Amino acid sequence: MLHTATVTLAVTLALLSPRIAGASEGDGALQAGRATERIDINGVWDEPAWASALPFDGFVQIFPSEGGAPTERTEVRVLYDDRNLYVAFTCFDSQPDQLNRNLGRRDSPPPSDSVEVVIDSAADRRTAYTFGVNAGGVLFDSLVQDNGTTSTEWDAVWDAAVQVRPDGWSAELRIPLHILRFSKATLQKWGFLARRRLARTNEVITSALVPRTGSGQVSRIGTLEGLRDLTPRPYVELSPYLAARTALQPQFSDPSRPDPRLLNPALDVGLDLQMALSSELVLTATVHPDFGQVEADELILTLANAEPYFPEKRPFFAQGLELFQPPPSGNGAILAQQFFYSRRIGLTTPILGAAKVAWSVTPELDVALLDAYVLGAQAPEFDEATPDRRFRLGLLHFGPANALPRTPQIPQNFLVAVSRWRPREDVTLGGRVAMATPFAGACSEEDAALSEEEQPLGCLAQGGNTGAIEWELRSPDSDWGLSGQLLGSQTVGGPPLRLLADGTALSRGATGLGAYVTAGKFGGEPFRFDVTYRYNAPTLELNAIGYLPYQNEHVGAVHLRYTRPSGFGLLHAFDLYSVAYGTWTADGQGIDRNRRLAVGSAAVIPGFHELTLELGTLDPRFDTREIPGTGIAYQRVGFHYLNLLLQTNPHRPLSFFMDGVLKYAPNAASPSGEQGWVADAGLTYRPNSRFESKLSVSAELTPNEPRWVDQVEDELIFGALTARSLSLILRLQWVLTPRLTLQTYAQHFSELGRYDRFFRGTPGAGSHIRLSELTPVDYGGSVDFHGSALNLNLVLRWEYRLGSLLYFVYTRSQEQAPGGALPRTVLPSGLPSGPTSDAVMVKWSYFWSS
Repeated sequence: MLHTATVTLAVTLALLSPRIAGASEGDGALQAGRATERIDINGVWDEPAWASALPFDGFVQIFPSEGGAPTERTEVRVLYDDRNLYVAFTCFDSQPDQLNRNLGRRDSPPPSDSVEVVIDSAADRRTAYTFGVNAGGVLFDSLVQDNGTTSTEWDAVWDAAVQVRPDGWSAELRIPLHILRFSKATLQKWGFLARRRLARTNEVITSALVPRTGSGQVSRIGTLEGLRDLTPRPYVELSPYLAARTALQPQFSDPSRPDPRLLNPALDVGLDLQMALSSELVLTATVHPDFGQVEADELILTLANAEPYFPEKRPFFAQGLELFQPPPSGNGAILAQQFFYSRRIGLTTPILGAAKVAWSVTPELDVALLDAYVLGAQAPEFDEATPDRRFRLGLLHFGPANALPRTPQIPQNFLVAVSRWRPREDVTLGGRVAMATPFAGACSEEDAALSEEEQPLGCLAQGGNTGAIEWELRSPDSDWGLSGQLLGSQTVGGPPLRLLADGTALSRGATGLGAYVTAGKFGGEPFRFDVTYRYNAPTLELNAIGYLPYQNEHVGAVHLRYTRPSGFGLLHAFDLYSVAYGTWTADGQGIDRNRRLAVGSAAVIPGFHELTLELGTLDPRFDTREIPGTGIAYQRVGFHYLNLLLQTNPHRPLSFFMDGVLKYAPNAASPSGEQGWVADAGLTYRPNSRFESKLSVSAELTPNEPRWVDQVEDELIFGALTARSLSLILRLQWVLTPRLTLQTYAQHFSELGRYDRFFRGTPGAGSHIRLSELTPVDYGGSVDFHGSALNLNLVLRWEYRLGSLLYFVYTRSQEQAPGGALPRTVLPSGLPSGPTSDAVMVKWSYFWSS
């Protein structure tokens, strides 16, 4: 009897004491229970199955006091059945009236109270899925790859609900098992982490201690145990769409003739598909995708002689993009070669279809494949004065003939394949292949000599092939690492010979090599460092399908860092860093191209505001691309700079940021040097939980620097350019419910460039032109410039059922009228009379899952 009573008492105490029952191992281990009944997702776990699930409340602080006890108690339970994983949170709060329940669009929750789970279902300690919901009911998810690289663009269809309680709030999450990748073992143990964020105190607590000083995250999370008899099952998800739009566009392509405008209606249909033959093999495909709801790119001032980089915003390409990224390239000192740049696909030509395949061949070997085919056609011949208004039925498109593209469209196929092998947890080896294959005729030397309007499509098509091997080695604690890649490229199609910006002659079929390697201490406290080297051969060409702003260079960089993520004294976090790098040409001449040296400090100060201060010098040295196609090394103006960044606590209703750079160029055209600056400021206001407004202002003044403008006979002409730009961006968001939102985006951008003096220059020894060798000259050409533009985007998004969407979109694009006198200031000018396009689109999609 005594023994029976003792056992009964022990069991009773175990069930009544959450900390003992759920956290007895002290390592963040949670127990999952089998659900024997239907679980309704309503934010209140009132089903009897929840009462039988073992609770866990052994949470620990991650920020601001790493390893400390949480200020508020949190309890989490986990259930599962044959189709779903269920997670229930109870978030106790001693001040429930202070809960931050701000609403936002799905995947974009504003700073607020929230909970989330991190699930390593494959138990490979490198890959994990994150599912979260804030206290207002806004869902968000992401995918973690390579033990720390997070992709917030990853998306899945799952559900969650929240409820406010007298003592805090609660949340229920339902995660379909077919989203996750897991084995067929009878008894399974997954990596698992529960996380809660408290907006009022800026506190972050987790179910297992994952040090903020560590670089590996997935390998440090806790576990979820008790999963039995789970069987991966095939599934199919279909999402057909129908998009009806009408656009009011100028009849003439000449910007000096903005009127009249024609109304061009159109209809498009397409289909998105996701299919899993098993949890190891997933196919994602799209047929004739439409991205009309995607926000326009930000307008910027581009004075550099390299292509600017813009982030991917289209959902099909943004999701899963992390699979095609190269290994880490250091603590941000330099950018590695971008093997795949998805914006090469379909920005100017319609996409017929695209597909992605992710296959876990074995637990150690992953393979990913992406293929996309872009339609093409010769530009239609028609007279703009008498446009062809007849409607034509194309492939999944119906609209008037005069609205077809007015420039030649080259059919092209893009293929990217990636494999990654992990023989050990801390070793990753991989290979990559990328091909951009244009389907156009050959281009002879005679064809290339014709004007651009007369050249056949074969002269305009520029494809390429690229192959690479990559590696990443990590210490067992992931603090130390060595990574890099070796790659080669081959040009395909296009003219027999073309000149790159630095004068390199690139023949059709030319090959080039590239490589980078980075090594160092990327985690731990307090000291970190890394050393990076990169090589781009003169004939390396990745831009057919990748992104390479500069070829023909060696780059070396060193990054040193003293970090205290847990802070000290009054500081919640503190960093002190220095960076130094230099570049020189790889063509055997060793021309000194660029040098940078900087020191800085970043801290989270009392009130949870962020402050960064950086002091540095940037010396461009000699630019081999300033005078296009010549390779002449022209000396550029260097400058010293001071950068100050302040970001106030984003959890407050009113917050702002300020980022200012003050430049001083001692060798500018002015005898005493020239000052320049860049200023960015932003204000965010949330008067209530449903409305958010953001205003951003950016302005820039470049130093008075001689830049190349013309060549007159044998003389090169340079002008002292002073350029200004102004950008105003306004974002407004109304959230009626977490699934019904209205967003507006408006940007006005203007730029002004004046050349006040002109100089002549002649290459000296070694084809160099130095600033001290420039001599004044009279130049009668007009090279001053001014531009002004307005972009407006309004999107109403309604998720009328789980995964099914209805969009209403209005866009306006307006440019300054050409000609006229150059204004005195950078303020807007000539917009009302410039060419303008207005478009309205309604897009409907329906989600179906097997």
